[in-house]
Amino acid sequence: KTLFMNTKLLSIGACFLFFFTAKAQSDSLLLNLDFRTRAEMDNGQKTLIPKGKQAETSVYSRARLGIDYHREHLELYAALQDARVWGETGSTNQRSGSFNVYEAWAQYQFNEKVGVKIGRQILSYDDERLFGALDWQMQGRSFDAAKGIFILNPYSKLETVITYNNDDKDGDDLAENEFYNVLDSGERTKSLQLIHYQYKKDKTTFSTIGLNSITQHLNGNHYDMVTLGANAKHYWEHFGVFGSVYYQVGKNSLAQSKSAYQFSLNADVLLGQHNIVLGTEWLSGTDFDEDTSKNHSFSPFYGTNHKFNGFMNYFFVGNHFNSVGLKDFYIKSNFKFNPKATLSANLHAFSSNAAIGYNANNDKLSQYLGTELDLVFQYKVASYFTLQVGHSHLFDAEGMQYLKNIHQSKDLQTWSWIGLNFNTLTRLK
Repeated sequence: KTLFMNTKLLSIGACFLFFFTAKAQSDSLLLNLDFRTRAEMDNGQKTLIPKGKQAETSVYSRARLGIDYHREHLELYAALQDARVWGETGSTNQRSGSFNVYEAWAQYQFNEKVGVKIGRQILSYDDERLFGALDWQMQGRSFDAAKGIFILNPYSKLETVITYNNDDKDGDDLAENEFYNVLDSGERTKSLQLIHYQYKKDKTTFSTIGLNSITQHLNGNHYDMVTLGANAKHYWEHFGVFGSVYYQVGKNSLAQSKSAYQFSLNADVLLGQHNIVLGTEWLSGTDFDEDTSKNHSFSPFYGTNHKFNGFMNYFFVGNHFNSVGLKDFYIKSNFKFNPKATLSANLHAFSSNAAIGYNANNDKLSQYLGTELDLVFQYKVASYFTLQVGHSHLFDAEGMQYLKNIHQSKDLQTWSWIGLNFNTLTRLK
């Protein structure tokens, strides 16, 4: 069945290409080819590696073909993608991996100020804290959605988004027949309604966002979980500041009453070709002994969480949702040696934002979780070819061992990787 589906998708892609090429004689057609591969040595990524366990090496790859077609007020885009782990597919067996339609949407501009975009698409806003493309992960992230786009003036834009999720083909509207099985970003979300406003002029950017998530309980009941937030950024000649604040209220998929917040503030100092960022981010959490009917853990939902809270992904990358929250104090630096070579070095100090629990001696655990160092070197070999090398080291504390349920962790917790990214954009007409 999987082989049949892959063949079918390839056929669809060929039809897209044929159709768009035929139209390209009078209209605009762009072809984007993206291939990337990354080898990783996991010696403590996402969770602590226990004593006696060996490091694991994996190679990931992604191939993506995007076709962008313009005709007057219409834009059509389709992207086919294959994401896989090397070796999961045998040399004569093509039933593994993840081959799918990553994006497929149509955008129509009614006039210069009003447009609509419908189909499978990326939702990315602000610094991608709440919604992002998740491009670090090979599979990325996209949504089936309808978006309204409104240009208010040269500096302001408003977007509205609606999604509806269903994996049951039964047309009956009874709750038990309209159950959504996918648990994504810590919640089972039946539908989303989003509104985003952005003002951008010169070196100042300000935005607000409102998100209503219709969460679904195992019994089929629906609840509203609302997230309201604001982002602000301003740059002077050699100095910049950025801040964000979010608040969540309502009920989650477990029918718990939600009251949670996120807050961040940082300062960016420009030193010629280099820059240093000092900042902090707090995400509220739930005390270990809190009433089970309440939840104070902020959920960053569909953000590109790899960008935040350390590259080793101990927090909010498939883990740590509805937990004790986080306080992250960091210093980030980026050194540009020449137009092709850069080195970034980031240092994070982590602690929980809520009480963790007690240790074996019945003493209250410290909320300090550990310190992480991230190093990434990037070299632009050619305009279409980038080489990246990264290494991260986590110095874990007792609180981290308790949260990850690893009581005897190895002395060395590291994650190392090397990535090759190829990307070309070609105008066919």
